[in-house]
Amino acid sequence: MVQPNDVVNVLTFFDEWTRCIGSGFQSDSLYRFGKFDACAAQWTDMRTAMKAKTTSDPVEAAQLVAETYYSKNLGSDLTQSPTAGVIWDLKETPGWDEVVEE
Repeated sequence: MVQPNDVVNVLTFFDEWTRCIGSGFQSDSLYRFGKFDACAAQWTDMRTAMKAKTTSDPVEAAQLVAETYYSKNLGSDLTQSPTAGVIWDLKETPGWDEVVEE
């Protein structure tokens, strides 16, 4: 049985892979590190997501997704962002909470 998108969303991993292989990301990688990114982690995540999507057990599928590079290093957890603390500072409270309306 195929897992629903709330358990495994393959498009998230596809988007991350296409972002990585895109010209913008590759030129940024060339500028920052002096080489192109092979996007091996993202491609491995794509394979893992496809495997998780076709797994019959939703718990096993969730465990597979939890072990991906995306889940461990990126995702929606801003503290795991590769640019947090390097390019921008992570705030305790977002800046829009500090806006005072008159």
